[in-house]
Amino acid sequence: MSVETFDAGWLTLREPVDHRSRPSDLAARLSVWWAARGATKVLDLGSGTGSNFRYLSGRLPGPQDWTLLDHDQALLERAMAEPTKASGGVRVTAVAGDLMNEGLAEVQSAGLVTASALLDLASEESVDALAEACASARCAALFALTYDGSVTWGPDVDAFDGQILAAINSHQRRDKGMGRALGPTAGTYTLEAFRRRGYETFTSASPWRLAHGDKVLARALLEGWRDAALEERPDQSDAIRAWSEIRAADLQSPTLQLTVGHVDVLALPAGAPTGRR
Repeated sequence: MSVETFDAGWLTLREPVDHRSRPSDLAARLSVWWAARGATKVLDLGSGTGSNFRYLSGRLPGPQDWTLLDHDQALLERAMAEPTKASGGVRVTAVAGDLMNEGLAEVQSAGLVTASALLDLASEESVDALAEACASARCAALFALTYDGSVTWGPDVDAFDGQILAAINSHQRRDKGMGRALGPTAGTYTLEAFRRRGYETFTSASPWRLAHGDKVLARALLEGWRDAALEERPDQSDAIRAWSEIRAADLQSPTLQLTVGHVDVLALPAGAPTGRR
């Protein structure tokens, strides 16, 4: 099984936009639960270079014991080399492994399981297994920046935008290494998976809103979308390439508006917090 791998440069490029796009309400709600529970242990699945850790650790109170888990050892080494932005007794360790093996095993000792930009790569079976493991551990879960299937260009609409988006979303449902991926349905499926196990769930939109100053990231997105569309619709290659050239020119406009939809999901176990984990 080959799990999709991400370049460290891409993760660095997207981190500032990820952080500014995340809603504050879910982290605030989690912080209240975290303090009441007296929890300390956090498992960050698919941690990459540590962006989720750098965002969330400073928003949780008290001492924290983080485990960063990723199948890419090089990304983990980058994460451990980065200076922490948290304070107040934060410990960080790294574990090389994947979600369905080492990841599920680590869930059992966690007070919080978190991930960023991961669930849309996962299958129904892997999300169900993760929700079941969290329910067994009675831990909280916070999943950030799950793609929701929406992309909007502005200020001008191109007639081919809809066909490109359909091809992208179809490509998102391909097997990314964990079975057929949920893609744009991942946020909704995850909410239901945790609700079925008695969790109280909350969701907030976390769209990327890209403007002219984000054109380097937008260019990388455009190239990825073009390639995905070409894989899905090789019979429309000329039209796809023509669309890509038009949109590449649009990236130079000072009035660029590009919105990529994401959703954040928080799941809290029912009942009063007890114990320490």
